[in-house]
Amino acid sequence: MEVINYGLYNIKDIYFEHFRSDYFTDNKYENRPHYCTFTDKKGIIWFIPLSTQTEAYAEKIRKDEEKHGSCLFYHIGKINGINRVFLIGNMFPVTADYIKKPYVIGNTHYVVGNKELIKQIHKKAVRYLTLVEYKKLKPKVDIMKIKSVLYKR
Repeated sequence: MEVINYGLYNIKDIYFEHFRSDYFTDNKYENRPHYCTFTDKKGIIWFIPLSTQTEAYAEKIRKDEEKHGSCLFYHIGKINGINRVFLIGNMFPVTADYIKKPYVIGNTHYVVGNKELIKQIHKKAVRYLTLVEYKKLKPKVDIMKIKSVLYKR
């Protein structure tokens, strides 16, 4: 399956069986369409979970910005005209064989089209991954270990 950067996809439950963690967002029996993707330079696809809980995360963003000047872990942006939270701090690596299907709206695969939003998400995601790689941040899920396993396949 060809994966389109910043497209939304459903992921197979088998992924969460292969890479078990209590900290993964619930996949809701392969029906959680709220994963936005981008592919890194090595061909690993990164899934960024989305949330509808914008008010709760807006408060977390406000606190991070107050304390650090910016917020790396969350970003609010519109998906199909509705605000959603990109949970950058919960992103994880995937390969195409774990993708069930593209998320569609009106018979069309939904791909984020707002270039400014894409730029902001990409910048935060790459920064987050860099900090994790250099062990400046330690996510609850060992995403670098998962990436290594996927890369070896």
